[in-house]
Amino acid sequence: MVVLELTAFGIIGSVLLSFAFLPQCYQLLKTKSAKDISAYYVVILVGGSFCLTVYGYGIRDPIVFILNLYATLANSELLMLKLYYDRKNMPAISS
Repeated sequence: MVVLELTAFGIIGSVLLSFAFLPQCYQLLKTKSAKDISAYYVVILVGGSFCLTVYGYGIRDPIVFILNLYATLANSELLMLKLYYDRKNMPAISS
């Protein structure tokens, strides 16, 4: 019984973390600016979710694997948007 409850907590936590990027992506797309997002933060998110994806695969746990694979892809999208909008909104250098 305790294992089932812990599994439920694991699933809920993984789902929440996997979808945590949505409000940030929405705000980023709405404002077309990523100046308030730390690139280091997003890189750490991608790295952490990638490590958990490998872990989920290694322990043969489809829930951990799939949710963290989704989180890795979603956080990678956030990183790409960050890099795109930072470059797009960079002031032009006059010569």
